[in-house]
Amino acid sequence: MNDLDPRWLRSFVAIAGTGSVTRAAQQVHRTQSAVSTQLQQLEAATGAALVHRTTRRLALTEQGERFLPHARRLLELQDEACAALRVTPAAALRRVGISEYFLPARLGELLAVLREAAPEARFELVWASSAALQRRWANGELDLAVATSAAPIAGATLVRREPLAWVAAPAYAPPVTAPLPLVLLGPDCPVRGLALAALARAGRSHHLQLSCDGSHGAVAAIRAGWGVGCLNLAAIPPDLVVLSRKASRAWPSPGRLAFYALARPALRTTERALRRWAA
Repeated sequence: MNDLDPRWLRSFVAIAGTGSVTRAAQQVHRTQSAVSTQLQQLEAATGAALVHRTTRRLALTEQGERFLPHARRLLELQDEACAALRVTPAAALRRVGISEYFLPARLGELLAVLREAAPEARFELVWASSAALQRRWANGELDLAVATSAAPIAGATLVRREPLAWVAAPAYAPPVTAPLPLVLLGPDCPVRGLALAALARAGRSHHLQLSCDGSHGAVAAIRAGWGVGCLNLAAIPPDLVVLSRKASRAWPSPGRLAFYALARPALRTTERALRRWAA
């Protein structure tokens, strides 16, 4: 058997599917005479009669029926081989930064929103303090950022606002007369500023028992009974208690925490999807 030209195979498969040289020629974008010639060349190369004419159409012989699935597979292998050599452009890398306070219990949903909004992209995700996120945004290191701020962020869109609350471990009893021990994030954290401002307005004495860079460390210290913390409602773990609900005395309200989104043009659609989800 001689080598089989893929053009012969395509014409043969088209004839098998249409039952007509005319329609097969239209399908493979060749003339009728070219398709007839290619069929003859295939039969000569295989040494077998593959097609015969009935009263109404062309039909495959018994040998043609046996040969057809192999012809299709040979064409599939050729297409797969050519596809393997094609250079596929690398998916765009999108760098996203999210505040640690932003709906941490719904992280799986957030990832689903990002993937659905930009299914072809690769993502680099960063969870960090809002101050760090704004610095990285200003340095051009992020394509999308969701950060907290005590004041509106230039060029950003408001995503949501949440009440802040004083929290502690269930067994922790805040001192009545002694200064209140606090567990807060660093000086750049908007939550820290709002919490301290609320205590100052109420004239409540306090001291900073622990200051740390990440919310995970702060939550761990609150669980361990180091002191009282301040968190937005969505960031409060179920094993901590809200003191205003537990204690009879009033706690000064720290106010509300605002989340803002910053997005480069390539991720504006993703930013809108994220705002709809978080609303």
